[in-house]
Amino acid sequence: MRGTGQKTNLQRKLTALIAGLCLTIILTVGFMVAVVQLQSAITAYTWGESVWSRAQVDTVHHLDRFAQTGRFPELAMARQSLSIPIGDLHARIAMTSPELHWQRAQNGLIQGGNHPRDVNRMILLVRYFSWLDQLDSALTAWENTDGLLLELDQIGNALEREWLTGTPDRERLQALRERLSLLDQRLQQNARKFRLAMGDAARWAASFLSIVSASFLIFVALLSWFLGFRLVRLLQRAEQNFRSIFEQSAIGIIQIDTSGRIVNANQATCDILGYQPNELVPYPYRELVHPEDWDIASEERRAINRGDIDSYTTEHRLVRKDNEFLWARLTVSRVWDAPSASAYFTTVLEDISESHRLSTELSFMATHDSLTGLINRRAFEHQLASRLGRVRKEGSQHALCFIDLDQFKVANDTSGHDAGDHLLRQVADIIGNNLREADTLARLGGDEFGIILENCNLNTARHVAEKVRAALDHLVFTWQETSHTISCSIGVVPITAESSGINALMKAADIACYTAKDSGRNRVCVMSMDDEHMASQRGQMEWLNRIQAALQGNLFFLECQIIAPPSKPRGGLRYEVLIRLRSPDGSVVPPSAFLPPAERYGVAAKIDRWVINHVLSKLSEAPQHLAALEACHINLSGRSFDKADFADFVVEQFDHYGVPPGKICFEITETAAVHNLLEVQAFMKRLSDMGCSFALDDFGSGLSSFGYLRRLPVTCLKIDGMFVRDIVTNKTDLAMVRAIHDIGRTMNMTTVAEYVESKEAASLLTEIGVNLIQGFWVHRPCPLDDILAREPAQIYSLLGPNKT
Repeated sequence: MRGTGQKTNLQRKLTALIAGLCLTIILTVGFMVAVVQLQSAITAYTWGESVWSRAQVDTVHHLDRFAQTGRFPELAMARQSLSIPIGDLHARIAMTSPELHWQRAQNGLIQGGNHPRDVNRMILLVRYFSWLDQLDSALTAWENTDGLLLELDQIGNALEREWLTGTPDRERLQALRERLSLLDQRLQQNARKFRLAMGDAARWAASFLSIVSASFLIFVALLSWFLGFRLVRLLQRAEQNFRSIFEQSAIGIIQIDTSGRIVNANQATCDILGYQPNELVPYPYRELVHPEDWDIASEERRAINRGDIDSYTTEHRLVRKDNEFLWARLTVSRVWDAPSASAYFTTVLEDISESHRLSTELSFMATHDSLTGLINRRAFEHQLASRLGRVRKEGSQHALCFIDLDQFKVANDTSGHDAGDHLLRQVADIIGNNLREADTLARLGGDEFGIILENCNLNTARHVAEKVRAALDHLVFTWQETSHTISCSIGVVPITAESSGINALMKAADIACYTAKDSGRNRVCVMSMDDEHMASQRGQMEWLNRIQAALQGNLFFLECQIIAPPSKPRGGLRYEVLIRLRSPDGSVVPPSAFLPPAERYGVAAKIDRWVINHVLSKLSEAPQHLAALEACHINLSGRSFDKADFADFVVEQFDHYGVPPGKICFEITETAAVHNLLEVQAFMKRLSDMGCSFALDDFGSGLSSFGYLRRLPVTCLKIDGMFVRDIVTNKTDLAMVRAIHDIGRTMNMTTVAEYVESKEAASLLTEIGVNLIQGFWVHRPCPLDDILAREPAQIYSLLGPNKT
């Protein structure tokens, strides 16, 4: 107990001395900061006075110019200049009032042209040091300018009234100018008094702070010497007590001789290993090491025995007396015994079993999917790189499979995430049960899985993939009395020595899987790296970089195509905006080349945002055109609704550019509306409330289901062009157009026919009663800037077959 008390007392003294030194440093730093802040505040007022004076001079100058010329911009500049000293006036009142108005003082000083980072220290200087004679004199001079500034404002008002009459009284103007000159002299006198007073304050502060700083630093030096002296004495006493502290250490410490036997061990070592002290001495240290771990750090042991190194640290397992093992961190140091001139080794032992267990778990979590227990994408790509290296070295062949579930989103959305998690675990088990032991299965993310088929050619890989596909095709997943069927699309590619890298392999497998989905889902697509379809899909993937570069290099531009009634060429102006891409060589790339890959690889949403931003920007710059505009149609990709912030972005653009939402009609394809029904509903509801209208584009090309129309605030149906193009010669197409128009009319929707390319087609559409038509017969697309630059009458002249 006595030893424990001495140790605690020593710790307290050591802590107190260190705390004292730290407090001394903090006080020194705080004092120096306070000195700097005080001097900075005085400097800030000196600089602020120059801004104040310059603003006052500018005010008088502009008022005098206004009195002579009657030019109202001069009056505006005078009032702008006057706002600076007026701001300082309000700040001083807020600072010197009985109750400090901090925010008002800050705002006033900033209005007065002072730097925002200076205003707090300026407020504190006036609030707490105004009792100094120098500062009091400065404040008095400052206060004497209040009435003069207000009179300047009154002179400005009087001059304004004179010039507003149209026939100002010249004598009155001259009198005001003379008064203005007198005020200028008095203001400059007060500014000079303020400047001199602040100079006196700066000199007083420099002298006073120098004396105080010197005194304070002498005190700090003496205090630091005293604390340092006490600390050295305390450390010397601590060194004398080292042996007793060593015995009471909670960390195991072992002394081992050069023959490898334990010559001493503290109590902590005995507690960790479960031995009594007399049982460990002279126990061979090697008997404590797990047999499988003795070779760990063998090189370091030989080096320290030779004297090449003084210490090393290693981790391995030790065997307890009860034959259980623990993980230990051991730091071995070579020590010379001076009296005997012989060496021995001191080993510090720490039980790290728990941290090792946690480390193992964390390592597992970093490389495995927590839901299915399979390896994750990172570990899978590492395994793929390893297989690719072996292929190049040994000339073997493997296969890579990419699996994407086809109906997982339906089950996940309808039955909930718990059901989706349970389904993914079942899928992982089914896939694993249909693979060989040497194969590698991973969950790559979401509902995507990857397989490396070891030593497998493409023909065998196809059979394995078909086996997996068939097994999943037979799965009927039931959750809370609801059943779901599941299937998958699988892409298979070879892993050969010619493979350029894991990224290329993963992209190739993704392309093969996408091809399987695009071919109808629930199938296997096997591709070689030189497959023509693979090359085509890879070409589409290269569009991703081209589109990104086009967005950054501003290579996109906008065209538009007018939408008009079939029998009335005039009326409200309506057109659809069309995006175009210009190649670096100046040629125009058709949308059919870049929009499909943009949809496929997730950049269509960026294109939508670019179009919305540029359309609203251009419309905001053409107010006359905007007034004549009935509706500007903007197409939206289904991918945009995957982004949770898309609606916020559109609303923000309307707010930024000030374009009335009622002038914009967003076009959404039938397929996008059905596949993203909830997201589209929420978007339409929010934008409809603002005034936007919506058109359902390519209607009739998708699921041909009209029931969901009641759930969407659609005001316009655009009949798909594949029904309109041959309407003159194809009776089936004519019937389809009639049916779609009848549905739209029944639901009070405007119908628009696309791809109208002949007068005969226009006549038939007029007979049917279609409200609007669009196509080359009406108008060939032209740059949006050309339409914006024309008068409405000029735009109408573009319509008709003679302009095609």
